[in-house]
Amino acid sequence: MNEYGRETSKRARNEKVRRAREQFMMLVLLLALVPTILCIILFSKQARLKGDIEALEQKLKRYELQNNSTGGGSPNPGAGTENPTPFPSPTTTPAATPTEPAAAPTQGAAAGEEDSSDVILSSIDGRPVTVTPGADGKPIGGTQPEDNTEPFATPTPFPTPTIAVDPKTGELLPWANKKVYITFDDGPSKNTDELLDLLSEYGVKATFFVIGHEGEDYARLYKRIAEEGHAIGMHSYSHDYGKIYKSVEDFEKDFTKISNLLYDTIGYVPDLYRFPGGSSNSKCKALTIQPFISFLLERDMRYFDWNVENGDATGKSYTVEELAQNLLDGVEKKTTSVVLCHDTNAKGKTLESMKIVLPTLIEKGAQILPITADTPMIRHVKPAQEE
Repeated sequence: MNEYGRETSKRARNEKVRRAREQFMMLVLLLALVPTILCIILFSKQARLKGDIEALEQKLKRYELQNNSTGGGSPNPGAGTENPTPFPSPTTTPAATPTEPAAAPTQGAAAGEEDSSDVILSSIDGRPVTVTPGADGKPIGGTQPEDNTEPFATPTPFPTPTIAVDPKTGELLPWANKKVYITFDDGPSKNTDELLDLLSEYGVKATFFVIGHEGEDYARLYKRIAEEGHAIGMHSYSHDYGKIYKSVEDFEKDFTKISNLLYDTIGYVPDLYRFPGGSSNSKCKALTIQPFISFLLERDMRYFDWNVENGDATGKSYTVEELAQNLLDGVEKKTTSVVLCHDTNAKGKTLESMKIVLPTLIEKGAQILPITADTPMIRHVKPAQEE
């Protein structure tokens, strides 16, 4: 083969290689595009299905509301016996509680787990009260005198969430899917009576993490919080960081003191606890909080932090309106909000801000609830075994 023939053959081979390479690249591109196109189609269908499901849920809730308002049976067997109120007002009476619950609520950190030590002593207003004996023999979570006279306040509130529907359009209100757990630390105080009056006026329940105060008037306030159906939890006795977090033994002394105080006043030891400063406080970092967390878990206690705050403990001098807006801005971003507020003699602005917060939350359709065994745990630092 002469030089010309060899050159022609080489060009032909090069052309075949080039075409083969192009075909291969086209195949790779095609293989990459097909899954992408399929994903886009699937995501589009998923979005449409999600919209259809949401529309059906709204229709179902409107049907439930209409069915209840016409005297029909509730599709939800766990709902209360009274009809839900579409638009609570300041004169709304709290909804009735279930008279025949399927099972007594379980107290303790491990919700859903059975404990053979729990004993149903009796019932309050037709509701069974579950009691877990503590290490010292005192009941955690509630009790009742053996003769069933003058029962202590129900330890676990039984809120009946309302269906927040716009009465004009029949559509769900914008915050109907939001659950708001307003909590007050450091009380009782001189503001507690007025705060409880305000909560009663709007027919809502809150959660009070209390500290140790001696005296008849404070005892009356502890009792009133519990008797009016609010959740009550412990926030230490002294709120003295240096003493409480000095050692587990010192923590236990403080815990025992607040436990005994509440048992002597409201008749039971709550199973809720909030660490002074929260579980991630600057006096007790994540690496050293664990022994205190273990102490609580060994006693079937649940500890709660928060994911929304009104700012009344930041050191900034917020106005009443700013405190309210801080809270509402935080709630707007979340489906479940555990809100940190404070109930001390110096927190009069917090009390006043609730006169803005409560009607606004109700107007937007949010459910304002006390912490119960079903409340999602909001914790800054988790137990070591869960990390």
